[in-house]
This record gives sequence, structure tokens and C-alpha cells, in this order.
Amino acid sequence: MATAHRRRHWKIGINCGEEHLVPHVHVLFRDGFRLSVAIDSLEVLAGAVRPARRLAPALTWIAQHRQELLAEYRRLSP
Repeated sequence: MATAHRRRHWKIGINCGEEHLVPHVHVLFRDGFRLSVAIDSLEVLAGAVRPARRLAPALTWIAQHRQELLAEYRRLSP
């Protein structure tokens, strides 16, 4: 998994070689919570984090870097 961004308690990664219909990133928290988030809509596709408000900073970062993430997703996807 290529790391797109890292903060103290979470990181955002993009898996290489995946074939999915929805471009997405993975948000991984240091305590083990994992989510897949659609880049375009910011919809949580899989996973969860508790409390849910912990996801807000990652979603903000994804929204601010949406075009870069989409370009990297497309570059890494088959």
C-alpha cells in the first residue's frame, strides 16, 4: 500500500493493483481501526472507527486533496 499522507494517529493509503469500480483510499488508525473511503463522495465504503468524529480530519484532508488522490489512484490501478 502506497502511503499518500501520514498524521500522528492515522494515515491514508492507496492499494496498488486493485480493480474496483469506486476510486477509494484506505484510512488506517494506529489503534487498528480501518476504513475504505470513496474519493469523490467521501462515503465510507467499508470499516468503522469509534468514536466516529475521529474520521473528520482525514475526510477533510481527502476532500482538500481529491484531485491528487484520484490521479494517484488511476496511476496505480491496472
